[in-house]
Amino acid sequence: MTAATSSQLLWYTTRATGVVALVLLTGSVVLGVLTSVRFGTAGWPRFTFQDLHRRVSLLSVVFVALHVVTTVTDSFAPIGWLSALVPFTSPYRRLWLGLGTASVDVLLAVTVSSLLRRWVSTRTWRALHWLAYASWPLAIVHGLGTGTDPHLRWMVLLTVACVATVLGAVGWRVVAGWPVMAGRRVAVSSVGLVAVVALAAWTITGPLRPGWAARAGTPRALLAGARVASTPSTHTGRPSPSSSTVPTTAPAAASFPSPPYQASLTGTITQRPLSASTVEVDIATRTSGALDALVHVVITGTGDGAGGVAMQQSEATFGPPGAPSRYRGRIVELEGTHMVLALTGPTGAVLELRLDLSISGGDLTGQLRSIADARSAGGPR
Repeated sequence: MTAATSSQLLWYTTRATGVVALVLLTGSVVLGVLTSVRFGTAGWPRFTFQDLHRRVSLLSVVFVALHVVTTVTDSFAPIGWLSALVPFTSPYRRLWLGLGTASVDVLLAVTVSSLLRRWVSTRTWRALHWLAYASWPLAIVHGLGTGTDPHLRWMVLLTVACVATVLGAVGWRVVAGWPVMAGRRVAVSSVGLVAVVALAAWTITGPLRPGWAARAGTPRALLAGARVASTPSTHTGRPSPSSSTVPTTAPAAASFPSPPYQASLTGTITQRPLSASTVEVDIATRTSGALDALVHVVITGTGDGAGGVAMQQSEATFGPPGAPSRYRGRIVELEGTHMVLALTGPTGAVLELRLDLSISGGDLTGQLRSIADARSAGGPR
């Protein structure tokens, strides 16, 4: 987990440019379909849609380029320039990142051919231009497989909206001019529907399931040995979740709600040396709003000499102020400023919580969200 402001800025910029690029690519595909059916109105003649299609396509290329640059520049994941240009060469989520690289290469080929339009044959240019539509489904799968936001409701809704919009435009294209080439139109429709169903099934059983980071191909060093940077602590001992490091204005709740949980977090992060090479990072937070709970995470590992820690073991507790250790467990996933806790309750029920944190000096804020309801014991997935 990195506290460096520049690293956080790169991470947020990478996420934002990726989302914007996806929306723009979706708009480009839809406008391309409208152009292909020669759509136009009295107020919006055909050349208007053609010009808008070119501008949106160019803007999408710009945001894709920004997305690539910030991804490569961010040092958290081992993604170099070679991996950004040559598909399936990165050790980080090779397949899913490779699909994104393939999408970039397609857009790059279309952009270059458009700039060299005068020297490229019409047949070649048309083939490359039609190939550009393949960049959109590649980008969809890449975002779901590699991104850190697919589990978030707004991202799910955005992805569904993009797919539904393109599916509607393609459906319109298939219907327009019917029954000319009816067989080809039926074949395209069938392939499209099967692809959408397959995408939905894979998303539900893959990226939306706990533990996807490990299954997607995240290097083990990033899952269990991510850098943990914090502010050196002046404390001589480990702070307690119920101590002054966490706000304690609310009384202990008489009862504790059942999952699902979703709440904002505030708290502190401190670090102290245990030996010449071993350090301990203490994260003490409290939720606000409808859920009043304490979350306490302790990470022990080897210091890297630059304020970071390679995690070796962890402990975590979660519960109301009156029983802060109702759930106990450890970190099972750690990516940047995001972690997943696998916790076991007093009845043996297992709960998984995702913490998305933002660090400023020794203070932190963030969001807590349960990613699996309490269930019978048997260990985290």
